[in-house]
Amino acid sequence: MNTHFVNYILLAVGILTVMTAIIMIFLDKLKGDDMYFNIDVKEQEIKKVIEDAEEILSELNFTSDVIVKEIEDKINNLNKIYRSVNNSIAQINSGPMVKQQVTQQSVVLQQPQQTVEKTSVPVRFKPMTIASTAKNAIIEEKSKTKQQMIFELADQGISIVDIAKRMNVGQGEVSLILSLKNEEK
Repeated sequence: MNTHFVNYILLAVGILTVMTAIIMIFLDKLKGDDMYFNIDVKEQEIKKVIEDAEEILSELNFTSDVIVKEIEDKINNLNKIYRSVNNSIAQINSGPMVKQQVTQQSVVLQQPQQTVEKTSVPVRFKPMTIASTAKNAIIEEKSKTKQQMIFELADQGISIVDIAKRMNVGQGEVSLILSLKNEEK
């Protein structure tokens, strides 16, 4: 009888094990379906975020295209103005005003030569020092235009940022002047 009792206990333990396994499989299946549902929801959310990002990128591209076009139009306008100013300056320099000034200067130069008396006063020359040459260089440098200075510094290979700092002007102004020079070539 003891052996039958052990057999019944083993049978009960086997049935409980099979029932537990079936319950575990069912619970795991429910969790798996829930997991797949969550993956689908997350996938939809990611697709929506990607679509929103693409829409924002297209808006940014459109805006940047509009801004670039406006800047190009303004640069072209400035180029036209620059050329017209240069043409006006060339016309002024080659006009009759220059000829009048030259004739007036020649008349003025002739008159003092007639009244100058020769004297024998010795003239002494000072030897040129390094300090005076440095002063002359500074005076020459100041007399150069801002554009010429920017062109010279750029030809020396100095960056736009450094040129802007040295000249005490904005980087945009320096790059605009350099772009105008490049377009003239």
